[in-house]
Amino acid sequence: MELTLERIEVNLFRGTSPENGAERIFGGQVIAQSLMAAYETVDERICHSLHCYFILPGDPKAPIVYEVERVRDGRSFATRRVKAIQHGSTIFILSAS
Repeated sequence: MELTLERIEVNLFRGTSPENGAERIFGGQVIAQSLMAAYETVDERICHSLHCYFILPGDPKAPIVYEVERVRDGRSFATRRVKAIQHGSTIFILSAS
């Protein structure tokens, strides 16, 4: 499983899927890459709450763009919302605190 992300912009990242002949992207990979994107925008915090929503099946041949929204940066915790996007459509949403 490839978890490495390419930083495109401050809150934008790009990830890829392994070429294993699957028709759809493995959901665990999208969760892990989304969480990695969220972690890239936070300093020294550990995720204690995670909610995931699978919207559409992912295309393993196309890269996934991860858009991170910095919902809150507090003294005790930070909240992030990550949208995984392919072909101009949101395929997955993650909320993490």
